[in-house]
Amino acid sequence: MSKKAREEFYEKQKQIDKKSNGTASKITMWVILVFIGLLVVAGLSVGFMAIQGGFGSSDETVEVEIPEGATASDIATILDDQGVVFNDYLFVTYLRLTGEDAIEAGTYTLNKNLGFQEASNQLQQGATIEVATLAIPEGSSLEEISQIIADTMGLEQADVLTQMTDEGLFNDLLAQYPDLLTDVSENADVRYKLEGYLYPATYELDSSATVADAVTMMVTEMENIRLQHVDEIEASGYTFHEFLTLASLVEAEASTTEDRQLIAGVFTNRLAIDMPIQSDISVLYANNTHSAYVTNEDAAVDSPYNLYINTGLGPGPFNNPGLEAIEASMNPTESNYLYFVADLQTGEVYYSETYEEHAALVEQYVTEANADL
Repeated sequence: MSKKAREEFYEKQKQIDKKSNGTASKITMWVILVFIGLLVVAGLSVGFMAIQGGFGSSDETVEVEIPEGATASDIATILDDQGVVFNDYLFVTYLRLTGEDAIEAGTYTLNKNLGFQEASNQLQQGATIEVATLAIPEGSSLEEISQIIADTMGLEQADVLTQMTDEGLFNDLLAQYPDLLTDVSENADVRYKLEGYLYPATYELDSSATVADAVTMMVTEMENIRLQHVDEIEASGYTFHEFLTLASLVEAEASTTEDRQLIAGVFTNRLAIDMPIQSDISVLYANNTHSAYVTNEDAAVDSPYNLYINTGLGPGPFNNPGLEAIEASMNPTESNYLYFVADLQTGEVYYSETYEEHAALVEQYVTEANADL
C-alpha cells in the first residue's frame, strides 16, 4: 500500500471512530437523562402518594401525645415514630409549605400510615381526647392535693382523699417502687403513707384518668427525683424518707434558695446534738390546723409529729416538697446557727447561734411587729 493510500485509510478510520464516539456519548447522555427522569417521576409519585395517602391508611389507631411547646419538627418526629406518617422530614416540609404547622398540644387518636394531607387535617381539628391540667404547688399537703384533684376532676374531696389513702393503691405503688416506699411502709406512726411522696409539678390528665392515675404520676416523678440523687443519699447517712421529711420543713419555712440551705443547716445542726427542731410547721401539722400562729397549748400537743416535744424528724414529711427544698436538705449551708426567725413584715430571715441572740431578734421582728398590727 502506498503512503498516500495509507494516509487516506487512517483518515477514514478516524472519521469512523469520531462517529462511533459521538454516537456512544449521545447514547450515554440519553441513558442518564432517562434515569434522572425516572427518578423525578418516582419522587413525584412518592410525594403525591405521601400527601394524598396513596399508601393506604391502616385501620390500626394510636394515641399520640403532642406536648406543650412542641415544634413542627418535634411533631413530625413523634408521628413518624408512631407510624402515622412515613417520613418526618417530608412531613414537616409539607406542614411548613402549607402553613399548617401551628398544632395544639393534646392527645390525638390517629390512624397509622396516613397521607400528609389527612394527618394534617386531623391534627388541625384539635385533640381528640380532652386534657385537664393538674397543677400541684410545692409544699402542698396530701389533703390539699386531694382538694386540687377533686376540683380538677369534678369529684368530691372526701372521695378523692379516700382513694388516695387506699391501702390497695399504696401496695401497688410499693410493689412498683420498693426502694422509694419501703421505709414509709414500715412506719406505723405516719398519718398518710404517701405524704411527701407526691411530687409537686404540673401534670396533664386525659378524660379517662383516675385518681389512682394522678397519684401514680406524682409518685413516679418522685421516684425519678430519688434516682437522680442516689449517690448523695448513700453518702449522707440519711434515708430518702428522712430527706423528704427535712425538705418538707425547709419548704414551709423558706422562700429563697439561700434561706432554704441555711435553714436546712440549722435543722441538721440541731439533729446533730439531739436538740428538738422546734418548727412551728410540725406543730401545725400535729394539730391539723393552718393557723398563722402557734400557741403554747398547740406546742404541747401529744403527737409524734410535734417536734417541739420530740427530738429527731418525726414519723415523716409534713407536706410534699419541691426539688429546691429536697436539694437544699441534701446540701445544707454549714454554720453554727441553731436559731432563725423571720421578720413578719418583710419576710427576711435572721439567724443566730445562741438563744439570747435569738430572743432579742424575736422581740424585734415578731413581738414588736405583732404589737403594731
